[in-house]
Amino acid sequence: MDNRQILSEIIVQVLGFLAVFFLLKKLAWGKLMGAIDARRGKIRDEFQAIEKQKADLETLAKDYRRRLQHIDEEARAKIQEASEAGLTLAQDIQDKARGDAEKLLERAKAEIQQDIQKARLEMRNELVDLSTLITEKVLREKLDAREHERLVNQFIKDLENVR
Repeated sequence: MDNRQILSEIIVQVLGFLAVFFLLKKLAWGKLMGAIDARRGKIRDEFQAIEKQKADLETLAKDYRRRLQHIDEEARAKIQEASEAGLTLAQDIQDKARGDAEKLLERAKAEIQQDIQKARLEMRNELVDLSTLITEKVLREKLDAREHERLVNQFIKDLENVR
């Protein structure tokens, strides 16, 4: 093959390529570029949607963290409140127990005083009975000074035994 033939084949091929190229450009290039642009727009929109969702998720996560912190603070406050209420209740129970113990002690003291008064009254009655007995004895016996002193001493000893 000679150079002219090669050159003519190259020119035919270039002209064929250019014809196909212009034909494709006229018929398919617009649709192809439209499809590429549409795909590019769709991808861009999807990225924007993803970024928006990401921002929404971050906002939601912050909101949940804030809510959890608020719930935690409320729980701590309620626990503190319950603890204080428990301490107050314990103090009230102790105060009531002290008051009841004091009332019981006062009642016991009053009963003891009543028992003491009763015992004094009984002792007084016994002294009256003893005095009556001694008087009877004295009257039955004619007393001289020595006998009278002996009976008084005997009466005092009897009183000491009664106590």
